[in-house]
Amino acid sequence: MANEPYKDKAFLYEMYVQRRMNLTDICKHLKDSYNIEVTPQAIYNWAKKYDLLKFRGKGRNLSSGNGQKRPKSQAQLDAEQRKRDMIKRSKQQKKMRGR
Repeated sequence: MANEPYKDKAFLYEMYVQRRMNLTDICKHLKDSYNIEVTPQAIYNWAKKYDLLKFRGKGRNLSSGNGQKRPKSQAQLDAEQRKRDMIKRSKQQKKMRGR
């Protein structure tokens, strides 16, 4: 399968899950690195065959399997704090309107 690496489960797992590349980016990587033109649908079909789609989007949990969560980035922490502050302000405004 050296001629068609996208058909290899290990290759797809590395690209789609570990490197968190989307299907279009995998196609571009194949074109640049291997000179293979393939559609995102073909990559999707192979990822589906190997049951890798469960890692799509926010569901990609790459923890080591020992129950520990990955640490959140500073940007994630900041976004969560802004959301909490916005909810708090909204509640205070509703309280003030109710008086």
